Amino acid sequence: MSCMIALLQGGKPEIFPIPIADMEALSAAGAQAFAVTLGRQPSSLAPPASQYVGAALLPDGNPFYLTTLAPELAPSLAAPWQGAFYGPFGIGDIVGSVSGDPGATAISTLKVDAKLLVEGNEEVAANWVVRGTKLTTPNKAALIGPITISRHGPHQAEDIRRCIALHAPQRVFGEPRAVVAMQCGVAAACLLEAIC
Repeated sequence: MSCMIALLQGGKPEIFPIPIADMEALSAAGAQAFAVTLGRQPSSLAPPASQYVGAALLPDGNPFYLTTLAPELAPSLAAPWQGAFYGPFGIGDIVGSVSGDPGATAISTLKVDAKLLVEGNEEVAANWVVRGTKLTTPNKAALIGPITISRHGPHQAEDIRRCIALHAPQRVFGEPRAVVAMQCGVAAACLLEAIC
């Protein structure tokens, strides 16, 4: 689990407040990671994106701390957008970018490029596409698209692929800052553990 979550003895892990200094350090490290991940300064994104710091859940329900970069909901429904995520874990950092395209038809597309960096080196890397993330339908369902495992590290590539195929389509609904945080959780589960 995250090196920033101090687990108490016994019971299901919970998330607790962290010191302001740790939040500021997380925000600063995330801002640096966003620039590298996106290949440009986050301030140049259109539509504009804001940075958020907080907690999210892994697909198994365990909490972790992260920082994300995402636009507001209204502009993301009208035009393609970009965001990014950064989550520090005990073994390394989960970093990645998320691109959304509301599309001209009833189906929208989400693309994720995620990496596990261990001591600054790329240990595990994957990217995936999810189709069908429209918010306007009464029933929510999405379909996994292409999944590419470019570096599988200590895992079997097929285990990572299965994990992404299971969790990524389940966690693509809501406003961009939620989607980016949820996809960070998918990346953490699939690139760190790779077993679902």
